[in-house]
Amino acid sequence: MINISCISDSNYLTYGLALIDSIKSNTKEDFLIHYLCLDDETISALDPVENVKTYKMCCIEKDPAFEILKKNNPSKPGDLSPFHWALASFFTNYLIQEIGLPSCLYCDTDICFYDDISLIFESAANDDVGLVTHKHVPLDYMQSVGYYNVGVVYFSNSDESKKCLKFWRDCVVDKDNPYAAEFGTCGDQKYLELFPFICDGVKINTLDHSIGHAAPWNFSLSAIQNKKLTWDMGPAFFDCHVTGEHETTQDLIFVHFSHFSPDYKNDSYKIDFEGEWGNVLPQPGVKEIYDEYFELCKSTKRKYNIE
Repeated sequence: MINISCISDSNYLTYGLALIDSIKSNTKEDFLIHYLCLDDETISALDPVENVKTYKMCCIEKDPAFEILKKNNPSKPGDLSPFHWALASFFTNYLIQEIGLPSCLYCDTDICFYDDISLIFESAANDDVGLVTHKHVPLDYMQSVGYYNVGVVYFSNSDESKKCLKFWRDCVVDKDNPYAAEFGTCGDQKYLELFPFICDGVKINTLDHSIGHAAPWNFSLSAIQNKKLTWDMGPAFFDCHVTGEHETTQDLIFVHFSHFSPDYKNDSYKIDFEGEWGNVLPQPGVKEIYDEYFELCKSTKRKYNIE
């Protein structure tokens, strides 16, 4: 059994259900998605769904650090604030520490799988933590938003993994923690880079070696065809990333559709990024995969009767 954690309110419910269906369509191994529901509508929609176990906020409110989090990071329902970013570490920490899951993969709900999610678990089977890099363009963006992307993060139940997970949770509780001023945060994201310094001996798997993944911040480095990613990257890129050749072809495992903004009424969508990240549709194969994702979201709304 593989375990996956997700979080959303009803604003991201369509994406969450599309993610669930993409995992079902591509995964042979038994799996369970542990879904933290931030409102009643999300619970009602997900309770009948197979392979999903729903949780309410009360499961993590028992954590003494949770009250400090709420005090330090006030938010409103539907507000994408530091409070909501922090829930990934809180909920995954709860599943590993309190429930005792042997391992867990946290996934943002705006991710879609095109191959078996168990490949990530197989890749990280002998490691404490599994992370994916941004493969940013330009590389300077790594200074502000981080080397790793928090959309997919794997944790085992090892002592080293739990130490990293607790560190991540503690950092997001206190936005004035000593690391924030020196390293920056990008919400909860840049703390992932500190894991090797916080936990000596932690085994971190940079999943890019074996897991093909794409997103708006790196589409300009790749071409997509027949669910294959072909990366074409210059020498400067390889100084910072884990690949062995200037052109690497991988199976496409998942796409992170960050800032995807559908307009169902007018049957259209856009990528709500400014600059080059919002203008990736002309890249080879990108529009086709976005069109496909938009159709998946529309069919998901019909299938689950989402308004």
